[in-house]
Amino acid sequence: MTQLASPQPDAVSEVLRKLGVRSTIFCLSELRAPWAFRVAGEPVAKFHLVLTGSALLFGAGQSVGLAEGDLVVLPRGAAHALAGGEGSSAPPLERLIAEHGFDNGTRLRYGGSGPLTRLLCGGFALTEGVPDSTLSLLPEVLHVPSGDAGGSWLPPLLGQLRQEAEDGRPGANAIVTKLTDVFLAQALRTWLLDGGEEKFADAGRILDAPIANAVRALGTRPSEPWSLERLARHVGLSRSALATRFREGVGEPPMRYLAEVRLRRAAEELAHGQLTLHEVARRACYATDAAFAKAFKRRFGQSPGAYRGAAGEPPLVELAATR
Repeated sequence: MTQLASPQPDAVSEVLRKLGVRSTIFCLSELRAPWAFRVAGEPVAKFHLVLTGSALLFGAGQSVGLAEGDLVVLPRGAAHALAGGEGSSAPPLERLIAEHGFDNGTRLRYGGSGPLTRLLCGGFALTEGVPDSTLSLLPEVLHVPSGDAGGSWLPPLLGQLRQEAEDGRPGANAIVTKLTDVFLAQALRTWLLDGGEEKFADAGRILDAPIANAVRALGTRPSEPWSLERLARHVGLSRSALATRFREGVGEPPMRYLAEVRLRRAAEELAHGQLTLHEVARRACYATDAAFAKAFKRRFGQSPGAYRGAAGEPPLVELAATR
């Protein structure tokens, strides 16, 4: 009997399988114009799916109009704001949740008395073992209009998502999570198809296991006194092999990547306002406050003190003008 050959996976499927997209938390927001909120930058990827109505997103130096059925993904967790209508400030999302709470466990209601927008918002991660730096291959903002997200299968899936999110029946969380995974995988597929074959090679290189371990170590323990030699011992490579493979996979040397991780974490700590500038500098492993301030200004374009001062609650028009 003739044995049928197994089909060869196409490049897009292979990359999506390796990346192992999985969604995490989500909430359904029912927002009546005028409304707005902002989300702080943090190393957790975010997504917003417009179930009903429309919205405007400001983030990473651009503004994006979102219509019903549109998906927007922020793979690197960039700071951003969403709005509907005019004349509303953009308070932090955490404040809205604290002040208004959730209905049925996952539903946030907020805004005025104008047109209704329903958003399914959440965060997602990659399968355990894949480094967060894989997300650096993606743009800061990935917009997938409803017309580009899968054709005839989209309307019934969108309807199912809307029903599950609104009804809040037992098991809704698991169903919404799995349905959302489809949208996230579609967003990555759209980007890969638009980007060409070179994107597949980049994604494959960054999944190099020792480099994945190195990225994870630097990302989760940036305050430790890492050196190239210590990191090489940690992942079981020679210093030269680590330096070469890290640069090929991540795009920069290990110690430069570590410096970036430390500065980004310092920026988050400054924005949260819980630590003094001196404490933030030490946690970022700078010997003096002056050295930290110089490096921080070179990276973010302003001093640590000015950055902290700008982390207040700007009105939406200011967000639009500065992004």
